[in-house]
Amino acid sequence: MPVIQTDGETIYYEDVGEGPPILFIHSLGTNSYLYRAQIEVLKNKYRCIAPDCRGHGNSSYNGLFTVEDAANDHKTLLDTLNISSCHIVGLSMGGPILLNLVSRWPGIAQSVVIADSFARIRPGGEDRIYATQEAVAYLSMQEFGSQYAGDRLMPTTPIEKLDELAQEIAKCPSKAYVDTVRAIFTYDASSDLDNVKVPALILVGDNDDATPIAESEFIKAGIPGSKLVTIPNAGHLSTIDSPEAFTHELELFFEGL
Repeated sequence: MPVIQTDGETIYYEDVGEGPPILFIHSLGTNSYLYRAQIEVLKNKYRCIAPDCRGHGNSSYNGLFTVEDAANDHKTLLDTLNISSCHIVGLSMGGPILLNLVSRWPGIAQSVVIADSFARIRPGGEDRIYATQEAVAYLSMQEFGSQYAGDRLMPTTPIEKLDELAQEIAKCPSKAYVDTVRAIFTYDASSDLDNVKVPALILVGDNDDATPIAESEFIKAGIPGSKLVTIPNAGHLSTIDSPEAFTHELELFFEGL
């Protein structure tokens, strides 16, 4: 199992395929599995690198979670793999982590894809943090994961994908999950948008009610020349709800660079 050591944490990662490198940054509670359908296709032309953020999937959680820490972990991984620049894809919390990474290390990104994400502190964030603390205090992470999957995935998404998402969420310790929620809902990435100087694609599910299209429009407005595309029949986790459409948009984007 490929891992790196960074800042007291053991970070697991997937590294498959050959070609120009793509770094995939996953969403809250999930892990590298989130991009499995995309990697299965893209690995034929690209080197696909998908780590599990600290506290998620097969990575450890011994300390704290901040957006800056997560960005550091991803930079350390790239350094370990001797990758100085790459394409970067971030979904949901992967967006703020991506933006922090690009802001602090200019030149690291050849292009960026920000999906179902946000870049500003939104109203209700403190309520979300409190509600999450309460939920995981009374539910097991397996129960919480089942509830999460039911809320986030589309009714048309096959039931086995809901069960799989619940299992992956359950791998996240409750403390790590709450710490991550607190970190991402109190981080303002709006000023980081100015630092994106590379081609940028913004994707959002047409039924995403967790990060509505207004959040993607805000990101687009902050990155001159960026393109916004909606993914049909998809909610907040569009890589799972509409994997073929999501992958198709990535292929078109990368091939057009």
